[in-house]
Amino acid sequence: MLSLSPAKLLVLLVIALIVLGPDKLPHVARQLGAAWGDLRRFRARLESDVRGAFPDLPPTHEVAQAVRSPLAFLDRLADEHERSRAADTEDRSDEVGGDPPATGPPPATNGNGTGPHGVATSAGRAAGAADVGALPPLVPDDPSMN
Repeated sequence: MLSLSPAKLLVLLVIALIVLGPDKLPHVARQLGAAWGDLRRFRARLESDVRGAFPDLPPTHEVAQAVRSPLAFLDRLADEHERSRAADTEDRSDEVGGDPPATGPPPATNGNGTGPHGVATSAGRAAGAADVGALPPLVPDDPSMN
């Protein structure tokens, strides 16, 4: 983008003074100032019209940042999507009255609340030692099933 440091601005003013002369420079400066003001008013009117048509549009500075750094903008949008998905999942679980369905297989246990290496699993800790006997048998006692 165009960056005007004080030194560059001074060089431009000196060149404009040499090219235009001292008698025309104030008139041209007024015209440039008026054109700049018209451009700013046009931009503000255009932005308000677009915002009226599209109220969900992000602020102008966010759009400018997205143009400068599209990957960061896409990362932020992905994060917002993840948060809204998580909120939707929580809302659905509140409506149903339970936890959202677990993804993946249930933890493996040995029937006594411990995992394959004898370490207590969360299911075993939640059930407690007294409740382990109340669990249904893993293999039915029906001899016709053998």
